[in-house]
Amino acid sequence: MANVLNRTTKQYIASAHTPDYDPGDWIINPDMSAVSGVPSKYWKITGDTVSEMSAAEKDASCLDDAKAEKCAAIDARTDELIAAGFTYNSKTFSLSQAAQARLTGINQVRDDASVTYPIVWNTKDDTGTESLADAAAVLAFYLTALGAYRGHVDSGTSLKDQVRAASTVAAVEAITDTR
Repeated sequence: MANVLNRTTKQYIASAHTPDYDPGDWIINPDMSAVSGVPSKYWKITGDTVSEMSAAEKDASCLDDAKAEKCAAIDARTDELIAAGFTYNSKTFSLSQAAQARLTGINQVRDDASVTYPIVWNTKDDTGTESLADAAAVLAFYLTALGAYRGHVDSGTSLKDQVRAASTVAAVEAITDTR
């Protein structure tokens, strides 16, 4: 029995049956003394040697982690804003994926002679409706929904552009999502 370390995931297994582990993916009996007490995210593997990252490499690793966390938070906020729906004539309507598909579908056929008007659309909370009298009303309704959706996505992209441009963890942490 020997110890093995995965070259990619940095998973360490003590007392492993080495024929079960491909040396292309695993280091057999790695010398772990240089990384004793060091979190695995700061390990560097070069060939079969395991060493601790330099301070600059650790900073870069932390920056990547901070950027990934900030982008995930921006995505979550974007999803929350989309889930809140959009407002049309002082009423709130859904922007769920199903609602987006219905909006796109009705907009695509708005000028079709087989469409019977008015089209009545339920509010998000089902306490009211909006009667869309003609193709122009459908287009206005659709463009309002699209504008709300795009506004949320585009503002999130703008924030993520700031994250991508940040060169320090402090700069990433200073970016605030006030949407």
